[in-house]
Amino acid sequence: MNFKSLLLGAAAVASATGVQAADLPVAPEPVDYVRICDAYGARFYYIPGTETCLRVGGRVRADYRIRDFGSTGGNNWDSNEDVSTNFRARAYVRMDARTQTEYGLLKTYFDLWFTSDTTIFNNTGVEIWDAYVQLGGFTFGRTGSFSDHWTGENWGSQIGQGLDDRATVLAYTAAFGNGLSATIALEDGLTRRLTLANSLGADTTTNVYGGHRVPNFVANLLVSQGWGSAQLSGVLTQVLAGTTGGVALTESPLGWAINADVALNLPMLGAGDTLGIRAGYSDGALGYVNEHLTVDAVATAQNNVNTATGWGVAAGITHNWTPTVSTSLTGTYASQDATGNNYDMDAWSVHGQVAWAPISGFVTGVEVEYLNRDYSGTLINDNDDLTATFRVQRTF
Repeated sequence: MNFKSLLLGAAAVASATGVQAADLPVAPEPVDYVRICDAYGARFYYIPGTETCLRVGGRVRADYRIRDFGSTGGNNWDSNEDVSTNFRARAYVRMDARTQTEYGLLKTYFDLWFTSDTTIFNNTGVEIWDAYVQLGGFTFGRTGSFSDHWTGENWGSQIGQGLDDRATVLAYTAAFGNGLSATIALEDGLTRRLTLANSLGADTTTNVYGGHRVPNFVANLLVSQGWGSAQLSGVLTQVLAGTTGGVALTESPLGWAINADVALNLPMLGAGDTLGIRAGYSDGALGYVNEHLTVDAVATAQNNVNTATGWGVAAGITHNWTPTVSTSLTGTYASQDATGNNYDMDAWSVHGQVAWAPISGFVTGVEVEYLNRDYSGTLINDNDDLTATFRVQRTF
């Protein structure tokens, strides 16, 4: 073997080795697979590259509604101009993001509603039902009022049970253990207002509420355990008077409300059965007792605004006849007493529904609601509302 042959052989081996190396598979880039997060319940997953757990959900609802066909006062069937039946489609988008931090749990949640009623195509309403940030015990943003706890057993698809509302809040909740907690909150003072009635001059139907200066102060004490839950809450609000006939009203009294309620689990009757009871009293903040009431105060002179008083009770029950069929019934009664008798009024309502849920997340059923308002005076006519709704809904 001479030197030339040796070089040719080495070149051949190097060439073959190069071809084989080129044919070897290349290691794939690392993939950041989505991880399940089980710290906060089902359907959470980690956002890739972070320690934040996210749950994405939603709902689609179709309501077929027969609007007010009550016999007292005006209704939605006494004129050809009325919209007597109404079809509604609503889509919900919900996101819940949570991260454990050195300051406690950081939670961000929103629930966005897109609603299309019987109307021209593409005329869709958008509402932010919830949009809040929680860090530790603090809550910032839009959510349910901290004065509300048990708010009825029914859908309240048209009339509503009058027991809850949304509010933009700044709140702090302290947890004491064993299911006991307390919350103090500042809440938007406009969302629960009723009417500041005007008894001055010829126009006695004008709402003479002013703007908004001082937020409402809300506090509650809540206990939640295996038997159910109970809450005691109180509210302070400013009855801010505006103007009438170009004249500024000079008195803006303090209004307040107190509510107590209990929500009980009734497994002895059936799996998932519940019972709720609520009672409240108010002076100048009657919307916190029941939003079927109509007046917070009456202006009787430029320098005199008399707050109205009101009280209300409510009770409701849900019974599951089978794992897929349930019925719910809620009744409310509320009364208001204002200056004179023109605004004195009693309101009562009944809400009943039958629901069928054959598949997880899917429910369909029928709800019938009735509301009656009976005034003592002659300024405002008595009125009743009677409605019916057929619903199909899927939550995911």
